[in-house]
Amino acid sequence: MLPALLLALALLTGLLGACSALETDAAHGPTASADLKGEVRALLQRHARAVRTGAMAMFLDDVDGSRPAFHARQKRYFRNLQELPLARFGWKVPDGSVTETADGLRAVVTQRMKLRGYDAVPVTTPQALTFVRDDEGRLLLSGDRDPEFAERYGVDPSPWDLERIHVREGDGVLGIFDAGSLDSADRTVAAVERGIAAVDAEVPLPWPGAVVVYALGDRTLIDSIDNLPGGDPDRLDGVAFPVRASPSNRALASTRFLLHPRMVDRDGELRDRLIRHELTHVALGLRDDRVPTWLSEGLAEYVSVQPVPTYRRMIARAAFERARAGVTRLPRNRTFNGPESGAHYGIAWYACEYVAATYGEDALWRLFDAMRAGDGTREKGQDRVLRRVLGIDGHQLARGAADKITATFG
Repeated sequence: MLPALLLALALLTGLLGACSALETDAAHGPTASADLKGEVRALLQRHARAVRTGAMAMFLDDVDGSRPAFHARQKRYFRNLQELPLARFGWKVPDGSVTETADGLRAVVTQRMKLRGYDAVPVTTPQALTFVRDDEGRLLLSGDRDPEFAERYGVDPSPWDLERIHVREGDGVLGIFDAGSLDSADRTVAAVERGIAAVDAEVPLPWPGAVVVYALGDRTLIDSIDNLPGGDPDRLDGVAFPVRASPSNRALASTRFLLHPRMVDRDGELRDRLIRHELTHVALGLRDDRVPTWLSEGLAEYVSVQPVPTYRRMIARAAFERARAGVTRLPRNRTFNGPESGAHYGIAWYACEYVAATYGEDALWRLFDAMRAGDGTREKGQDRVLRRVLGIDGHQLARGAADKITATFG
């Protein structure tokens, strides 16, 4: 049985580009003077320069050493950043964003990061930082985490924020691993390389052919993500997500994907199929945001199985049972990733198989292009597009998918 493979529409993204949107959050005390703001800016400039030049001592010299746990976390963060291929890295301190607090300063800033070879544009992420002075009056960074702030701005952490990471790079692959997954790193990177080649051969649309994949043994990241499809991280094996420049800038920096920890050590056909599924979402990028979910997920499944011999392809038992009982409509967006997602994925996949077998594979991609044209196609308008492209409606397509499932797996 192939577990559910889900696409997140907006997760782990860098959030916030317009500085004015952050300034209102700075009302935690009186606005600091220009001189104090200048101190904060100078410290963060040194911080960024230390990251870019690999100067750990310079980086830690501006960190509060009286907080051992925070100091250790900053040391780990620096080491993590050194693993990443950073093309751009730094902070911006907007006007009015630094306020005085009872024990120091608080600054609401934006961090800009761009991964060389993987991000088309820098990703801007808001941060709430705190600062204190040491006995000599030097300003030191004392905190970088504010759960209330993160929730308000929808900031999800990246792997390098949470634990020690290990980066392995391949041809078009930036793999992010941890201590629990490092042993499988080379195999995973190789599988993603093969997946890129397979997806590139099947998807007749331009895409960068490069991807960042999070393959962690630790559950902290996946458990920390809000708004996962279906709401339960244990109901998915992988999730692809767009990383935008900022909410005010809809430009796509990249599309990345995350493997569930239980899939990291799993070798073989099932893992490779999962990787191809997620890579299809990466290749389609934002283009599949404007089509019904059944078509987006069905296409990803269709592409993912093409290298697998027909006699070795598997489908969820729930999909077979639903098909045998009779299917009269295509899976709906709202319930697609719910309790019956196994059936929905199988039916969506075989709707695409039916189109390709009956009308030709080109018709499948013509349907995708027609569905995503303009502002895209809402569920209630899909029959109109289906009739125009294929000459059938959703009920006929659903019945055709069900018949093909029972004929193939019965």
